[in-house]
Amino acid sequence: MALPDSFLDELVARSDIVEIVQHYVPLKKSGSNYFGLCPFHNERSPSFSVSPDKQIFHCFGCGEGGGVIQFVMKIEGLPFLDAVRMLADRAGMEMPSDREQSDEQRRARERMLGMNRDAARWFHSLLQQPQGEQAQAYFARRGLSRRTVTRFGLGWAENSWDGLLKHLTGLGYRPAEIEKAGLAVRGSSGGLYDRFRGRVMFPIIDVRGNVIAFGGRVLDDSKPKYLNSPDTPVFHKNRNLFALNLAKKSRQGRLILAEGYMDVIALHQAGFDCAVASLGTSLTDEQAKLMSRYTKEAVICYDSDEAGQKAAQRAIDILNRAGLEVRVLRVPGAKDPDEYIRENGSEAFGLLLRKPQTDGEYRVAQLAAQYDLTQDDGRIAFLKAAVPMLAAMPNRIEREIYAHSAAQMAGLSESAVLAEVGRACARGERRKRQETERKALQPLRQVQPHERELRYQNPRSALCEEKLLALVLQDQELLDKARKKVSPGAFSSDFLAKIYQKAIERREQGLELSAAACMAGLPENEVRHLSGVLAESVRSREPEREIDDYIGTILFEYEKRTEQDGDDLLRKAAGRRRSKEGG
Repeated sequence: MALPDSFLDELVARSDIVEIVQHYVPLKKSGSNYFGLCPFHNERSPSFSVSPDKQIFHCFGCGEGGGVIQFVMKIEGLPFLDAVRMLADRAGMEMPSDREQSDEQRRARERMLGMNRDAARWFHSLLQQPQGEQAQAYFARRGLSRRTVTRFGLGWAENSWDGLLKHLTGLGYRPAEIEKAGLAVRGSSGGLYDRFRGRVMFPIIDVRGNVIAFGGRVLDDSKPKYLNSPDTPVFHKNRNLFALNLAKKSRQGRLILAEGYMDVIALHQAGFDCAVASLGTSLTDEQAKLMSRYTKEAVICYDSDEAGQKAAQRAIDILNRAGLEVRVLRVPGAKDPDEYIRENGSEAFGLLLRKPQTDGEYRVAQLAAQYDLTQDDGRIAFLKAAVPMLAAMPNRIEREIYAHSAAQMAGLSESAVLAEVGRACARGERRKRQETERKALQPLRQVQPHERELRYQNPRSALCEEKLLALVLQDQELLDKARKKVSPGAFSSDFLAKIYQKAIERREQGLELSAAACMAGLPENEVRHLSGVLAESVRSREPEREIDDYIGTILFEYEKRTEQDGDDLLRKAAGRRRSKEGG
């Protein structure tokens, strides 16, 4: 659906980027801009900049950047239209659209949600019937009460090829709709059959209370053990969390991140109503961002096996990037929280939950467990592995605290460990300085975009084209002056020429001239590079003189290119004449 420029202009004007970003990132003003820790990569010192004047953001560390629409797309993991819709809702604006198409899409979405709700009711009703006895016994064996089964809407998918398919078609749903919702699968012969068969069922419900998907578990040794709905128009597994619809109401001040459906359900039943789980995949950045909307603290409570420990290590980094305070809970003597609660009771789990490890404590302890610290070679190997991890910690206080823990575990002196960490930090700083100096000695390479598809054929001209754009996107009078002297066709970079042409067209149409407006609808790599160009530009004291200098260089390089092209054509024509004469 194409959106009018006038609508996007008004949306951007109503959506102050500083205000939007501050919902996700703590910012501090420095000069005319605001700075904070980048939400898109892990960093120790703030390199994430937000410009209220230009209405753009840019990270000088990872290169992410753009306007307010691009920020929402990136931080929420949304496609362009969904990000625009989210901002429009916030600004109290109605989305312009082809009403017929919009109504049709809305009806299709409502039908799919209705179908999922009817499927959930069907699965739950089968659980209460004689054919659901095996599933009832399974839930009872796992210690679930009837109230819990009802609260989570648990169910049973009978071991039938088309039981659900017949039920839904009987309610008026078309087979194509059922397939699109992920409830049916098309076989090699072309026929449809139920996706979920012979499984206990876990409906996945979004924060609005809609059934959007399902997870199913077999009761025997069949593979796969768990089967989840595929992505559909109403479900994206990377952007949803199991039981967040219930956990968001918790007053416990944290979210517990568990691995599986049964862990989460057991935790809720035991009184820990803040538990959630990812949906058949490792935790994603989008899921972590979703958690950050409802809490400041996340407690990782994964299985105690090797796979669970590795998953916890990955989750720590992802949750840190989302700005959450991370804790890790280890469940001794049990493979998962469900088993621990069944064997020890909810009070014992509550005692564990009072003293979870910080992410730093957990990492040091996990690393120490890999070595024999009773032997000299084990202590040396542990120290070699721990030092770079400690040196990468965000601040000096954290480094000293965890260096002390590492020293105690290995029976080493704290001063020795701190000395090694200090040397590692110094080496890291030296590498940064050397990289900065190396880049300073290669100015033309510095001009080149990181994205290969945007590489400049003429860096000298492109650098002036970048600087010209930075000036004209801040001052429409400068644009009026520039477009009289140089056309987009004189630019050496097709990408920069496109932005310049877009600026000229907007000016001619009387639309707002701003960087954020010109970025709307651009591919991600172009937005990222343009935001970097604009973020590094400074307000000129003599803009008219500067713009004349840039135009002069652009035209000079353009004439050189056209002369060279002309010479090439003459040489080719002369070559053809000689070959004819020789013939």
